[in-house]
Amino acid sequence: MIGKLIRRAFIVFFVMLLLSKINLQTSIYEADKNSLEIIFPLWKTNTPWLYFYWTPGTVSWNPPFNG
Repeated sequence: MIGKLIRRAFIVFFVMLLLSKINLQTSIYEADKNSLEIIFPLWKTNTPWLYFYWTPGTVSWNPPFNG
């Protein structure tokens, strides 16, 4: 039962990532230039249902103001 629950949660998470806009920027030499941005769903980038932005030392769940 727990195995089915974990499997279904993983499938939902994977489908959510497929339907998201993912921006990944990396730099070998400067850690400050590494970032990850996930916007869900892909078709509502101006008003997303879920927004996640990460850089080393910073985590944000609020989308930037688009006004």
